[in-house]
Amino acid sequence: MMEVGADPLHRFPFFSTSDPEELRHYAATLLKVSRIDFETAIPFTVRVNLVQLGETGLGFASTSCRLDADQCAADFIRLQIAVRGSATTSACGKITEINQRQLAITPCGVDSRAVAEPGHARLTLRLKQEALLQKLTTLLGARPKGELSFEPGIAAGEPYAQGLLRLMFFLSQQLDSPASKLPQAVYVELEQAVQIAFLWASRHNFSHTLLCEEKKPASAVVNRLEEYIEAHWQEAITVDRLVAVAGVSARSVFRAFELARGYSPMAFAKAVRLRHARAALMSGDPGISVTATAFNCNFASPGHFARDYRNAFGELPSQTVSRSRG
Repeated sequence: MMEVGADPLHRFPFFSTSDPEELRHYAATLLKVSRIDFETAIPFTVRVNLVQLGETGLGFASTSCRLDADQCAADFIRLQIAVRGSATTSACGKITEINQRQLAITPCGVDSRAVAEPGHARLTLRLKQEALLQKLTTLLGARPKGELSFEPGIAAGEPYAQGLLRLMFFLSQQLDSPASKLPQAVYVELEQAVQIAFLWASRHNFSHTLLCEEKKPASAVVNRLEEYIEAHWQEAITVDRLVAVAGVSARSVFRAFELARGYSPMAFAKAVRLRHARAALMSGDPGISVTATAFNCNFASPGHFARDYRNAFGELPSQTVSRSRG
């Protein structure tokens, strides 16, 4: 499991308390908990941070004591990731462990029970069922028949799970960054990436369809999409928009790029944005800064931008600025 800070999402406090009665109040009114039992400990601290991004929520919770709570049915799916310690979640008669080896999924629309051991801390991803079904429809090219249902556990060591974890931790780090507010396009693309990564990492009743190989798409698809990305690089490049332009499923879009170019459409969008960033940094404009350029070109992190820029052009963006002004 990858490391995160001691208190992820600290810029988005929901509540923090050292008072047992205050905890009962917050649990009932803010978290829709119908019953909560806990062992008092010294120190006694419970903290919850929470941020909402469009259709997706991301939360962090930690406790110094053992907690046992019944939670009322929610209108979102919970993906729970252990940052420290262990816990269990129970729903539909199944008990699922939350630890360094396993992530746990609690379905929407059902009551559940959560038991956290002392010192446990977790990240929780909140996902809307209908939003996931829409993303699955985009990936498959047709809306699947029936409800979307998930198996309760995800092995943390699986490759798709590792990719999801990297995205989750990267997103939490960016949200905690003191840097300027990220462009809206970045949030849209990150939220999309998390939703799709979750569909690939989890096991659900349409996983077998998702994993089936698509037929080879027409080569003209790639040229059409590259032209679209070149013209709209400052906007959010979403899978939904690429599918609408291409007229084929998202799986066909990604396979077309892989076969024709050896990379994904998102990698092409990054290359286009890097090219525009380089043009801005080479302009010699004294008002240009590396951080502002990174955000203007829809990069989520100035540090990642600098790394990608050096990989593409053989020098850091700050070196380009120095040369252009010299």
